[in-house]
Amino acid sequence: MRARLRLLPALALVLLLACDKKSSAPIVVPPTAPPATPDQVASEFPVPRSFGVPYDTPIWVEFKVPVDTSTISDRTVFFKADTQRLPATRTYDPATRRLRITPDGRLGLRKTYTIELAAAIRFTDGTTLGQLHSWQFTTNSLRHPESPLPADGRSDQSPFVALQWGGLTESSAGSITYEVHAGADSAAAQDPGSPAVVSLTPPDGAVLVPRSRWRQDGVTYWAVHARNGATGERLVGPVWSFRCFPVDAAYDSVVVAAIDWDWLESTNTGRQHCTEDSLVMGVRTNIISTIRWDPGLPDPTLRITGAAIELSPRYATVPAVVGPSVWYSSFVFPGCSHGVPGVGGPVTDETDSKGKLADAVVLGPTRIRFESDALSAHIEATRRLGGLYGYLFRADRRRSYFGPGAGSTIVRATLWLHVYRPPPAPPHPLAARPRAR
Repeated sequence: MRARLRLLPALALVLLLACDKKSSAPIVVPPTAPPATPDQVASEFPVPRSFGVPYDTPIWVEFKVPVDTSTISDRTVFFKADTQRLPATRTYDPATRRLRITPDGRLGLRKTYTIELAAAIRFTDGTTLGQLHSWQFTTNSLRHPESPLPADGRSDQSPFVALQWGGLTESSAGSITYEVHAGADSAAAQDPGSPAVVSLTPPDGAVLVPRSRWRQDGVTYWAVHARNGATGERLVGPVWSFRCFPVDAAYDSVVVAAIDWDWLESTNTGRQHCTEDSLVMGVRTNIISTIRWDPGLPDPTLRITGAAIELSPRYATVPAVVGPSVWYSSFVFPGCSHGVPGVGGPVTDETDSKGKLADAVVLGPTRIRFESDALSAHIEATRRLGGLYGYLFRADRRRSYFGPGAGSTIVRATLWLHVYRPPPAPPHPLAARPRAR
């Protein structure tokens, strides 16, 4: 009996150890199965969890059985960005059994959107969706180039016409670059491997002012390739086209009125030489010399075929020579109030040759001319689109010329515009018919 009692504590200790060993074993939890797609849902678009979806993509869900449309509303079908519900239109097509969700506003870029379908959605066979169903997609990082100028297919355009487009991508989506591909081949305009005419970045990324004239012996095709440096996405816009008037088209030459002209020498008293009879130019570091002309209001009946600026030396003892050049100003500046370049005075692009529009050529002992495709294109863009400014003049050394208001028309500073007016469109055949009485 005593031996049996002595065995009881030992047995209890063994049982206690066994219980502790069992309780320390890991608890295995079965994995949670992903939510099942309700039997009534056939497919969704965009595909669930897809990336790089175009921001203007259609959004729909297709059901296997017809829907009771009385259960479709903003309380059963939700369109969301993060947790925010967004307004959208819900349209059901009985023929395809598709419910289309159309957002009221344009979708953002590089954003994730969620579509949720409530369990209460009912079908014509009496069943319901039975559970909340949702899916997500993420949009792409570029907008489609659109709204070209000149409009697609236009003819009788200037060979210096500037190209403009809309559909710009917001800077918040990444570092954006626009490549313009243009030429006689429409396929090459869409080919990313073809050489680009120019590569532009905002804020200049919506207008191409050409440096050389467009072809005048056929159609020019062009397309804008948008690139996002942050994502690597490239979006090729549609191919547009225009045709210039023939190279042998007759044109007129007109003189453009000057608004103001001024020069300021940093080494003198700082006096503004505004609208005086002379215009002194020199190197950039010591003389600021400008002329601004009034290109007039846009005229849809007029095309520029060329432009030229002519100057005459102020002193008869100093003959005309090469050396002066004309540049464009990079931003608007106050007339007759030149200050420090970049503060109150005009500046230009001097990092490369793009800021210079033309070098002077000598017409005779008393006249020089600035003339180039780049100058003509810049004046064409200023006249048609606006937003471009005046012109700066420089020389290899100090030189003096007559201003736009001095002397006779043969010596004063003059801007010539060569213009072509397309013939009026023929009347519509129906317009010529007499009315029946």
